[in-house]
Amino acid sequence: MAGALISNQTAGKGLIATLTGILGLYLTAAMWVEFNDALGTLFGPSIGVIIGTLVFLIYQDRKNVKEFTFGQDYTTSESTTLVKGKDGRYTQVDSDVEKGRNPVMFIAMIYFAIFLVSEISWSDLIF
Repeated sequence: MAGALISNQTAGKGLIATLTGILGLYLTAAMWVEFNDALGTLFGPSIGVIIGTLVFLIYQDRKNVKEFTFGQDYTTSESTTLVKGKDGRYTQVDSDVEKGRNPVMFIAMIYFAIFLVSEISWSDLIF
């Protein structure tokens, strides 16, 4: 029973995470190019790259510190439960969720639409 429960919840979870990561990389690269073009116009290409890199490093550092220290833990699953084991220690396990919770095709279509609209309207990173 527990094995079926966990497999129902995690079906497609890795694929959705991969798609989200790819979309995040694409949007980061596209915005980085736009940001560097704008800085290059204002300050020149060399200084623009230096300023852009510093801004990115400061932003990423603050984001990571906030994300990993908020609440003193980092949970990768949105629906987990603490279960007390036989040894008295608590472990985090996936909780019961309905079947079909991870609609991979729906998420993939939404991400593709975001990519397509970005390329058509402002990005020009790939096309």
